Amino acid sequence: MNRWGWSSSCALVVVMMAAPTARGQEAVERLQKDVRALCAEKFEGRGAGSAGLALAASWIEARFRELGLKGQGEAGYRQEWQSKDGKTMVNLIAVLEGQASGAQSTAGEAASRHVVLGAHYDHLGRGEPGSANAGVLHPGADDNASGVAALLECARQMQSAGPPARDVVFVAFGGEETGLLGSAYYAEHPARPLAECTAMLNLDTVGRLAGNKLTIFGAETAQQLADVLRGVNTGFRFDLQLPEKDPGGSDQTNFVRKGVPAIQLFTGARADYHRPTDTPEKIDYQGLARITEYTQELVRYLADRDEPLGFTPPGAASAAAQPAAGRGGSRRVSFGSIPDFNHKGPGVLLSGVVPGSPAEQVGMRAGDVIVEFAGVAIKDLQGYSDVLKTLAPGDEADVTYMRDGARHAVKVKVVERK
Repeated sequence: MNRWGWSSSCALVVVMMAAPTARGQEAVERLQKDVRALCAEKFEGRGAGSAGLALAASWIEARFRELGLKGQGEAGYRQEWQSKDGKTMVNLIAVLEGQASGAQSTAGEAASRHVVLGAHYDHLGRGEPGSANAGVLHPGADDNASGVAALLECARQMQSAGPPARDVVFVAFGGEETGLLGSAYYAEHPARPLAECTAMLNLDTVGRLAGNKLTIFGAETAQQLADVLRGVNTGFRFDLQLPEKDPGGSDQTNFVRKGVPAIQLFTGARADYHRPTDTPEKIDYQGLARITEYTQELVRYLADRDEPLGFTPPGAASAAAQPAAGRGGSRRVSFGSIPDFNHKGPGVLLSGVVPGSPAEQVGMRAGDVIVEFAGVAIKDLQGYSDVLKTLAPGDEADVTYMRDGARHAVKVKVVERK
């Protein structure tokens, strides 16, 4: 039995759960301070290749150092490489060493296992030239200052509580907004062998908890994960949503492709997504504190666990394990729909639409269900994403959707994805 009173079997039996710690105002204030710092004017919206993004990297580096974490990059905390357009890209990597770190163990591989906790720190800068919001600061409070703040607070809480059994690797990824570049590079050049990684947890867009609903993508990537996630939740009582499929839109995807069980914690898409209105005052800091606490308890359980998780490729031998380019390339267009990620299909249920988007312009709204797009029947969110990948900005497409049991058809022109 471990410190939570769980059995070590695949079907976890919850006997007791330690009460969550650090729910106090101090944790809330730290999270608020960090989100506001990352959204400050001097960081310029943390756009790719900007001086502001470089400054944000230095800020995170300093925070890792303040927390007393060990640097695990090629140069201290830094893992640097050049993108295809010649920009210097940076991941920041730090390690909280576990009790078994460096020790010889009769368990062999069990002593060298570790957990990765990640969040991306880049955002959209001042928007794209020619866009409606060109030149306007995009603070990226929810996406993803919230994730970075939670990452740092998890490190602080775990450091304060004492080391887990095994190492925890904290990674602040660059280049997520430009194609999951930071996590892709890390997956090819990991600080620790990925064969020894028990699991990867990704904090992306976790700042706007609504209705107590916490969505976790990727529970299907390991046989035991759903039980683990629910077991930890016993002490937190989130309305936990575990969709059957991960749409693959964030950094955990690159770990899954390498055979590592990986999840994303997520509090839902909002109309402020990728807009200048994603600002710090809209963050639910009490909710973010609870998610942070849940995450560090989950990381600690996984780091204390002797047995590896049984990796399950999404869709078994499906194309989900192949690079995105093999499924039609990266997505270049936007329709402006905000999906309900917990809808199991058929079709794609909308929780809202982005103001000013093609979806809003043709009158679509929350509650509509897209059943056909560009002549293709839409079974689920993955199918919808695959269709969008085949389109170019300016392309016209026929869209069929259901509303209150009635079928509607509209023609739209998709725009460039920002």
